[in-house]
Amino acid sequence: MSRAHGGAAAAGFGFTFLLIGIALLLQELGLLTLRWSLLLPLIVIGAGLVVVVSGLVGAHRSAR
Repeated sequence: MSRAHGGAAAAGFGFTFLLIGIALLLQELGLLTLRWSLLLPLIVIGAGLVVVVSGLVGAHRSAR
């Protein structure tokens, strides 16, 4: 895994966790109502998208 490829995955995961943290904070403040039955699949989908996109970008860059 190249350094740029790992950086893209780390940035994607960081962004995903940032959004999750904001959603949980808003829920605790009573500004947003989320159920864990909805939130947990969104977390898994977000993490999966980050892995797929970073893999595609890495494969595209290594093909050059």
